[in-house]
Amino acid sequence: MKKALILVSLFVGLVVLILLIQGRTPDWAQYQREYFKEQAATLHAQLNSTKDEAKRTQLKQEIKSFQNQKPEIIDLVLPNGKVERCKTCHIGIEEISSSHPSNTFGCVACHGGNPLSLDKGTAHDQMYGGGHPGSLNTASLSCGGTAENGMACHSGNQEAAKNEVDLVKTSIMSTKAGELSVVRRMFGFDKTNEVPGLVKGQTAALYPNPLQGQPNQKAFQQNCLNQCHQNGGEIPVFPTSNNLSPQGSQTGAKSQTENKITAKGCEVCHVLTNPMHTYIGTDTTMRSADLGWGMTHSLTTQIPYTQCNQCHNQGNHDPLKMSFAFRSDMTKVISDWKSGDTNYLDRVKDYYLPGEIFAQCEVSLDCIDCHTRQDVMGDNLLHTSQYEAVHLQCQDCHGTKETLPKTKKIVDPKDLAFEEQLTNPKFPALKLGDEILVTGKGEELPFIRHEGNSWVQTSRVTGKTFSIPLVYGSNCKQSLLEQGADSCHKCHDRSASHP
Repeated sequence: MKKALILVSLFVGLVVLILLIQGRTPDWAQYQREYFKEQAATLHAQLNSTKDEAKRTQLKQEIKSFQNQKPEIIDLVLPNGKVERCKTCHIGIEEISSSHPSNTFGCVACHGGNPLSLDKGTAHDQMYGGGHPGSLNTASLSCGGTAENGMACHSGNQEAAKNEVDLVKTSIMSTKAGELSVVRRMFGFDKTNEVPGLVKGQTAALYPNPLQGQPNQKAFQQNCLNQCHQNGGEIPVFPTSNNLSPQGSQTGAKSQTENKITAKGCEVCHVLTNPMHTYIGTDTTMRSADLGWGMTHSLTTQIPYTQCNQCHNQGNHDPLKMSFAFRSDMTKVISDWKSGDTNYLDRVKDYYLPGEIFAQCEVSLDCIDCHTRQDVMGDNLLHTSQYEAVHLQCQDCHGTKETLPKTKKIVDPKDLAFEEQLTNPKFPALKLGDEILVTGKGEELPFIRHEGNSWVQTSRVTGKTFSIPLVYGSNCKQSLLEQGADSCHKCHDRSASHP
C-alpha cells in the first residue's frame, strides 16, 4: 500500500513538473521547435534519396544545424528603424512576393496588428480582415495603404490604373450587378440593364427587395447573389466526405458544416488555392483544420485558369428554381491548382462546362491572357452587364478583314507597361520603341507584341509564346457587325467532345 502511494505521488509530481515546465515555455518557442524538427525531417528524407557524396555532406550539416538550433526572439528591423517580431512565431512563413519583400515592407503594413507582442491574442488584435488583409472591407487599409517607406501602394496614386483597390470594388465580379440586372429584366421589373437605386460599388447581395417580394426572392439572394462575388461571397466547393455536405451544396443552400469558403477580395485571385482551400506551407502556426486559406503565404500575378474556376465553370445556376448545380463531370475534373498547367487534352476537358463551345486559343491560353486588368479589376464605372464590362474582343488580337490589330509604340520610360516586369517573372523584355497591342477601348496589352511581320503573345502564367493568326489577308468570312465570341464560334467551334 505504501509503495502504491509513493508511486502515485511520484507520478502526480512528475505531471505537475511537466505542466510547470510547459507553462514556462512560451508558445513561440514551441512553434520554432516544431519548425526546426520539420525542416530536419524534410532534409533527412532528401538525404535518404541522395547518392552524391558532396550533396549528402551538405545535407548532413544542414540537418545538424536544425537539430542544434535553439529558439530565440527574431527582430525584423525595417529600413525606417521600426522593429517587428512577427517571424518569432511565424518563422516558417513564405516570402509574400518579390515585389513586397518583408525586409522592406514588414508584416504590419499589410496585416495590421501589434508587431512587438509575442502573445498571440495581443499580437493579432486589430489585424486587417482577421488574417485576410485582401478582404474588400479592409483592403483600403492594407493593399491600399501606405508602405513603411511612405509610398502609396494600390490606392492614392495619380495614375488611376494603379489604384486597383478603388477600382476592384466597382468590378462586376465584386458587385454581381450583372446577375441582378439580367434576372430583374427576365422577371419584367426593369426594361433596361439599369437597376433603379443601385450605386457604383454596391454589392448586389445587399440590394433591398431585388425581386420585389416574389416567393423565390430569398433563394435568389442566398443561392445566386450571395455566391462567388469577391466581397465575401460564398465559393462553391464540390461536396466530398472531407469538406462539405452534399445536401445543400448541390442545391445552393448553406453548408451543413461551419466550414464555408468565402471570397476574400484581392486574395481570391492573387493567392493560389487547392480544392480544399487549405494551407500546406512551412509555417507551423498555420497548420489547422480550418478551410479558406491559400496553399502558401504568397501573392502572384501568374493566375492559372484553375484559380478562376473556383467560381467560373463549376456548374450552372437555374434562374427559375434559383438553385446551383455542379457540372456533371465534376468528379473527373483535374484541378492542377499548384501549377495551373495541365496537358492540352486535360485543359480541353476541364476548362469549360460540358457542351460549351470555344476556340482553340481560349483553352490554350489562361483567362488572364485575354481578360485585361480593367476587365477583371474594374474601370471605376458601374456596369450592369458582362458585355459592358469586358474590354476585349476577338478582333483586338486577330484584327478584321480590313484592319490589323491596333498597336502602340512604347516611347515613355515611365509607361505603365514597364511595371509588369516587376510583378511577373514571365514578362518578356520590353524596351523603348517596342510595339504592344491595345484594345478597342485603348487599354494596353503588354504581353502581346508586334515584331516585324509577327504577332506574338506570351502567356502570363507559363511564359509560353503563341503566334497569333490574323483575320486580315485570310479567308475568314466574318462580318464587321458581328464581332462577339458567339459569332466567331460559328466556325471556331471546338468542345470537350470535339477537341
